[in-house]
Amino acid sequence: MNNTLDVIFLGQDDARHARLVEALSHLGFSVRRCHDLADVYDRYSRRPSPLVILEAPLPDIHNAAVRLRAIDRSLGIVAIAPFGAQENRIRTLLCGADACLPPEVTGLELAAVLQALVRRAVGLDGSEALAEPPLPEEPLQETWRLANKGWTLISPAGRNLGLTTGERDFLTKLVKAPDRKVSRDAFYPDGAEDADGAITRRRFVDVMISRLRRKATAHHMTLPIRAVHGWGYMFAADIALELDNREGGEEGRPEGREDWRRYALDANAPSY
Repeated sequence: MNNTLDVIFLGQDDARHARLVEALSHLGFSVRRCHDLADVYDRYSRRPSPLVILEAPLPDIHNAAVRLRAIDRSLGIVAIAPFGAQENRIRTLLCGADACLPPEVTGLELAAVLQALVRRAVGLDGSEALAEPPLPEEPLQETWRLANKGWTLISPAGRNLGLTTGERDFLTKLVKAPDRKVSRDAFYPDGAEDADGAITRRRFVDVMISRLRRKATAHHMTLPIRAVHGWGYMFAADIALELDNREGGEEGRPEGREDWRRYALDANAPSY
């Protein structure tokens, strides 16, 4: 699987589910929403995902976890349900789930659990990164472009990088900001409005940028995104926002059109 941030999310078609999807999207995950198990199996068979979230009645979660775990032993499975008795959580874990969360879970907590599963999948020893030869530096004096209505980042060397909703919003803010600098506090993902949430919010912005850099590296691109100590981020190169509709981004890729429409309709792609 090439995209470690791809998530299949089974849940009810309600506002709470939409808020969780929106929060994950803003934190760099690419979420495919499903509303029944048949849709989960169909989407997974057509395009496997390394992460699956199951929010459904416990019998459905148990059946899906067993079936998906049999297909892929490395799959990260998160179950969301009112588990009640401890025995229900134990049975869910034994069926194949990696984590059991309550229905009132916030977007930040859910993202943290998924992040832990991603770390488990890719490893923390850096062996995968060392297997690749060093990448040449992009010519920073030339102009980067944000095309396809902001869904595609194009390097000066002509390499294309499709963006998630959160990445698109972040880079669009950088393009439009004075001196191409944006503070971490300009972004407000779900569940970060309380006093302690400010620190958590900044941490998850950092996580999103870290993932964006890793994704760019996998596409042989070196992003000129620099951290401004104690404040935020800047794009340390010329970058232009193009208003044309190019092929290659979330909207342009045939397999990404449905997800792009769901982001636009369900998450409304707001700024942080």
